[in-house]
Amino acid sequence: MLIGTSKGLPGEFLLLFTLLIWVLFFLVYLGNRHNRLNRWCFISGMCFSMGVFKEYLYFTLFPAVMQAWPGWMTEELSLDIYSVLTAVLYYFAMPAALVFGFYFSRMDERRPKLFRWARIGVFVPALLFGVFYPYLETRYYQLYDRTYYLCAALYNWLYGGLLTVLLLGTLWRERRTAVYRQKKMVAILVLVPIWYQLISAFLIHLLDLKGLFKAWQGNLPIILFLIIFYLYNAFKGGFMGARFQHESYEWNQDGKLVNQSAQFLRHMLKNEVVKIEWCAQNIQQSAPEEAADYADIILRSTTRLKELSGKALHYSKDIVLNRQVLQIAPLLEACAADYRKLSPGVQVEVRCGEGDELFCDQAHLTEVLNNLLNNAGEAMHGQGSITVEGKPAGRGYQICVSDTGDGIAKEHLGQLFSPYYTTKTSGHHIGLGLYYCRNVMRKHGGSIQARQNETRGTTFVLRFPGE
Repeated sequence: MLIGTSKGLPGEFLLLFTLLIWVLFFLVYLGNRHNRLNRWCFISGMCFSMGVFKEYLYFTLFPAVMQAWPGWMTEELSLDIYSVLTAVLYYFAMPAALVFGFYFSRMDERRPKLFRWARIGVFVPALLFGVFYPYLETRYYQLYDRTYYLCAALYNWLYGGLLTVLLLGTLWRERRTAVYRQKKMVAILVLVPIWYQLISAFLIHLLDLKGLFKAWQGNLPIILFLIIFYLYNAFKGGFMGARFQHESYEWNQDGKLVNQSAQFLRHMLKNEVVKIEWCAQNIQQSAPEEAADYADIILRSTTRLKELSGKALHYSKDIVLNRQVLQIAPLLEACAADYRKLSPGVQVEVRCGEGDELFCDQAHLTEVLNNLLNNAGEAMHGQGSITVEGKPAGRGYQICVSDTGDGIAKEHLGQLFSPYYTTKTSGHHIGLGLYYCRNVMRKHGGSIQARQNETRGTTFVLRFPGE
């Protein structure tokens, strides 16, 4: 028989605990199997579930198996399985969670070189633990080697701290984006059970608080709450790629959802516009002069519909960069010169160092600047001044577009870059211009922000990271 007995929850509850963890993280995985965030959240969740599962196996299932079928299970084998599953929890759960944090913070987009090394490097300590403290002997070290336990605790706390910094830093950086609320809920889903585990499984044991050794089982109601939390948000509006009834979408990148809707809209309009155009052309050719005038109006409207749907599709497409080193001053001057021709009542001043260079996509950056100049001109109703300034910022570079227009109300600032959001009332705006600008900057690993000027008007700041 196994030495010792399990205190705390009965074996049936430990099995229920394990199943609840699996249910939660299978829901996350099935929300969008193709999303790397979902995948790594699932992997780390499965690693953490081994902490409960090994307790159920070692203290409940294995003793029953040894009693019923003595030849199937031995004390030595049961200890080996317990030790290996403990190693999975102690060594691999936090690195998997940290890789999730890398994707959460968009490190793969913002710092691709660092990401390629970091996602491998975080697992190196887990392998070294296996060399110095063999996985098959983890149970022994856990019980009798305090130095080992301190090392394991510091290792897990360090990774937990790094994960927390990644998640909270990302929330702060993206606090005004369309996916902020979604990411905030995901951070809750991840950090609450992890930190409860890190405190209850390590700190209590290091302090030798024997009466609280099973406090880690308090994660059961937390997991139950998180399942309800997940389902509630999945039903309410969608969570981590699942929206009931089930629809997969990129929860951390709304571009694909917007692109799909734009394609659907264009396809739907195309067939109807063709029929309307055909009827209008027939009216022009065969009807009296007054009816032909109405036909002209219809044809102009159909032309406009095709332009708008084409523009929506263009702005919602996945952005592929063709980056090169560019002289910034000529690019800014060219955009300003083009805008002066379109709006002669607006003064455009360019400030930029002659030797300033930027590694970027010229076509997309030009389109971003054109969007910002057009928006600034409309905010000033065709009269006023715009300043376009490029300058180094730390290791990176920033471009500011400032106007002397009406400004932007505070309640609109947080929604400016959301798809289909616009404060304009004319039919020429579809609410994808600033959304497109945000996506271009994200692809460059940078950001775009809007702020009110101290006196009058608005400034849009494009920030590019240093290479």
